[in-house]
Amino acid sequence: MALSVNLWSNKRGELKKFLERYYQKEIKMDDDVNQWIYVYRNPIDAIDIISIVIDNSDKYSISMCIQIDDHDVHPVTYDNHNDIIKSIYYLYYQQSPEVMQKK
Repeated sequence: MALSVNLWSNKRGELKKFLERYYQKEIKMDDDVNQWIYVYRNPIDAIDIISIVIDNSDKYSISMCIQIDDHDVHPVTYDNHNDIIKSIYYLYYQQSPEVMQKK
């Protein structure tokens, strides 16, 4: 199962500024890039960036959506991000029962 995170912004340089803060290093990206997509092979790994985008929505003008495998695209907002994160955990553990058995 793969989870794609799509970030976009109409504000010039916004994605670069955010990603440099997130990764804590310089990113080689033009200032006019207005969309960033990353496919996480382990969906749990996407939770950090989803949370940080929402937690910093007052500082950055960034919109976000996610897509699991080739299914529907879901916008992520302040109002629904907790439910989306819970769903990611649910789907991950449903797909990987051996993870639950180890605990």
